[in-house]
Amino acid sequence: LQTRAKTEATKPVHRVIVDWDKFDENPRKHFETIGLSYQLQPDGFSLPSHMLRLRYGTAIEIRRLRRHWERSDILKLKSALAKLINPFGSEIDRFKIIISAPAEEAKDAEVTAKALAKGEPPLASQLVNGEVGNFIFETLKEKTTYIEVVLARAGKVIESKLVDRGEVIYRTREPNPYEEISSSGFSCQLFFLNQSAKVTFKNRMGVPSVQFGSVFLFRNGFRVFPIGNEKDDWYGMDRRKQQGYARFLGTRDVIGRIDVSGSDDQFQEASSRNAGLIDTPAVEELRKCFREHCLRRLERYVVPVTWADKEDKKTGDLSRLLTDPGRSRVMAAVASLVDGDDIELLEYSTKLIDLISERSEQFEGSLLSLRAIAEKTQDTDLHKRIELAETRFEELKRSEAEARRIADEERAAKDAAEARAAKAEQVAQSATVYLDEEKKRNLFLTSIASLDKDTILNMHHQITIYAVDLQQQVENFLLEIEGLKRVPYETVLSRMDQIAFLNRKVLAVSKFATKANFRLESEEIEEDLAKYVVDYIEQIAQDFSGGHLAIEVDSDGKEYRRYFKPIDVSIVVDNLISNSRKAGARKIKFELKQPTRTTLHILVSDDGSGISAKIDDPQRIFEMGVTATDGSGLGLYHVQQVLGGVGGSIQLERSSSKGATFLIRISS
Repeated sequence: LQTRAKTEATKPVHRVIVDWDKFDENPRKHFETIGLSYQLQPDGFSLPSHMLRLRYGTAIEIRRLRRHWERSDILKLKSALAKLINPFGSEIDRFKIIISAPAEEAKDAEVTAKALAKGEPPLASQLVNGEVGNFIFETLKEKTTYIEVVLARAGKVIESKLVDRGEVIYRTREPNPYEEISSSGFSCQLFFLNQSAKVTFKNRMGVPSVQFGSVFLFRNGFRVFPIGNEKDDWYGMDRRKQQGYARFLGTRDVIGRIDVSGSDDQFQEASSRNAGLIDTPAVEELRKCFREHCLRRLERYVVPVTWADKEDKKTGDLSRLLTDPGRSRVMAAVASLVDGDDIELLEYSTKLIDLISERSEQFEGSLLSLRAIAEKTQDTDLHKRIELAETRFEELKRSEAEARRIADEERAAKDAAEARAAKAEQVAQSATVYLDEEKKRNLFLTSIASLDKDTILNMHHQITIYAVDLQQQVENFLLEIEGLKRVPYETVLSRMDQIAFLNRKVLAVSKFATKANFRLESEEIEEDLAKYVVDYIEQIAQDFSGGHLAIEVDSDGKEYRRYFKPIDVSIVVDNLISNSRKAGARKIKFELKQPTRTTLHILVSDDGSGISAKIDDPQRIFEMGVTATDGSGLGLYHVQQVLGGVGGSIQLERSSSKGATFLIRISS
């Protein structure tokens, strides 16, 4: 062991040599009676040439090992040492560990070359030489949900920030009730490990997250053992999870770090290296602060937002939360969190927390959450927009009610006319003139008698509803902008969204109408959705694809029975086909697979020109008004919203000059 203090940088290095074999010679000798070799080195540290040059510090050299260390042994050591490095960035505590093993440099170069040949950087867990890093959490921040909690303003307040896959969901501030740790500088970063994060962790670190550990505790910059190790439950997370498996997070679900500073009176390590901290009032408050303001705050978001959607747990982006149901869940979670006088909402995600479409089933419920958030932030502009949205929603309900009333009256009139015509047939011999008159009045019905009359009447009924609703939307918009010299772009886009969506329904119905043997139901039906998609593509979409676009559909044949609206299938499929046609594609393929009994995946790929390079972030093509073609920018937005209504989502998997690929995931 060689050592020299920073204050003695010009003085000799102290050197102690310990021969451990001497301690094994006579078991009767006391430890402290066995001699050591001590000397001063005026020339400084004596280290191998490939090591760091030290002016001060401590160096330990171990020789004559009992067995030879293989490469795998050093990699295991590297993995263990990584736990000593701040997983949230070594620059925080300016502490580094560097491994130098000259005998392994050639193998490292070979591993690096193979990785680069595949177009990928080599994994740190596969290289022996170099800095021991723990950079995994920088990657996880874009893959999963995490919360940061700190004691700020001299420990008087608790500030929290929750981030979901790169998007700041909220920032809050509240009084700190924990007096014992107010001066400890308590800080915590806690990550929820969804499936995507767990896969990323294992690929990068070389071990599953559960083997790496859970929530580590650092006191004065040094780790407290064994807190955070696999199977360690110092925080009581697993005991609590046993009380409600589907409601609470356990050590397998999270990973993170807590930092505190303080004296032994507050945070004293037990004499046994594997006993953690001795219980003190400060330690008890540390645990409570973690449970109440870190773990439970993360749970209050993850459980209702992510766990409520089976597919979202597997997703490394926000695609499933950008739908109306997803955004509604986020708003409800945030509104529930800030439902207290002491909590100050400093910031929230306007991307996820905002008005959703009035036609969404979640609209009314989302307004309650949104109003609570507006009141908490005293956002007068948001209050006004909520009131306008409520007004539009009431108008929409009235127009839909009126449309259904008119459609029902027309349907009743047609039924009456058909009944009169049937009766007239029975008395044709004695009422020829009356029969001719009824036939004229019933010309539409008799002309389609060779087709499926019920189907046509159903279609006519639906078209009437949509057309009346469409007309009402136009009239409402004209009244809204009457007298205005300038109309905000957002207002126009919102109104056009409603109109375009209704028009897509009319177009969808008209396509159904060309198929006499294809029945359209007005509301939800319970059928095999996978088969329905295949039938729609083969029986209807093929006829409207145009001569230059070939449509192929392939299914694994598994049944996926659930409730859905047939017209939604039309909107999704037709929009994707339309986009492929605009991208100059010659072929589009739909592949249906069921990875589990409750999920359906549809992979849609074409050979068109892909997404326009003018769009900086290709994932934005699902936002209202963003277009990759010469269209309105509403098609893919409508697809995303329709899928959201059935527990589905769509994401861009690949885009290049040779085509684009989309993945649709639906779960029940």
